[in-house]
Amino acid sequence: MFLVRTTAAALAAFILFSVPSARAQNAPPAGTTFVYLNSAQILQAAPGSADAQRTFDRELGEWRQELERQAAVVDSLLRDYQRQEVMLSPQAKEQKQTEIQTRQQELQNRRLELENQAQQRQQELLRPILESVTGLIEQIRSENNYAMVFDISTEGVVAAAPELDITSLVMQRMGTAAPAAGGTP
Repeated sequence: MFLVRTTAAALAAFILFSVPSARAQNAPPAGTTFVYLNSAQILQAAPGSADAQRTFDRELGEWRQELERQAAVVDSLLRDYQRQEVMLSPQAKEQKQTEIQTRQQELQNRRLELENQAQQRQQELLRPILESVTGLIEQIRSENNYAMVFDISTEGVVAAAPELDITSLVMQRMGTAAPAAGGTP
């Protein structure tokens, strides 16, 4: 779910604007130039997204475990220092404090590194899915002469007419189940 939520904005950048879905069984009226869809719903149902999510979750879990192990080492050093503090010479105290600070900084650096790596990996996993979905949306936009497609999964649209929702059309073209009527606008 994390993958889908954080990538809805990426899809919005591909398709221009954003908005959520309501009912999408009805096609927009003829001559409609502005329509909307729910990219989060589409991405969640897109072929390959479940596999991408499982891969991302597995890798993220491995990175979390690594950080937890490093944090445990830092915590252990800190507890040892606190137990021994009264018995340590000023020089030994300074040396232990420096070691703890160095380990804490290394942990923080690794955390930032893994966050960047996770973001890059997420983009890598989603790229083919986003390209496919974006191509399909563009094809539907072009075929129906829509001037603009908004994505309601991100903030910006307060209200929209359900008959302008093309989420189910996109999902049908992808070969996935259409959303239930009465979703989110």
